[in-house]
This record gives sequence, structure tokens and C-alpha cells, in this order.
Amino acid sequence: MSWIKEGELSLWERFCANIIKAGPMPKHIAFIMDGNRRYAKKCQVERQEGHSQGFNKLAEGLPGTGS
Repeated sequence: MSWIKEGELSLWERFCANIIKAGPMPKHIAFIMDGNRRYAKKCQVERQEGHSQGFNKLAEGLPGTGS
């Protein structure tokens, strides 16, 4: 895989490279957002705020989301 950058890869880059090496490229991926309501209840915030914070946390970890 010479087109992958040289040197140490991040966890996300290694994850993606392993998917590519495993076989055909998936056309989509899905994330199951579970636990946001429990998180909101635990932190005593509105349910919607728990969902918003969960989405923001997911976006932090995804490359190209501008976060």
C-alpha cells in the first residue's frame, strides 16, 4: 500500500487502512448512537442536550468534519 503516507499512522488511519486491506470498500458506514439519554439523565440536562453532546463528541473523532 504505497499510497498510504509513510511513518506512524493514527488509530483512525490504521482502522481505515485495515478496512481497505480486508476487501471491497464499503459504500457507507453507520454509527449507533446509544447512551445519550442515560448520559443526559446522569448529568441532569435535557434529553436533547444529551443527544447534541453525543453528536458533537462523535464529530470530534471524524476526520473532515471541521471540528
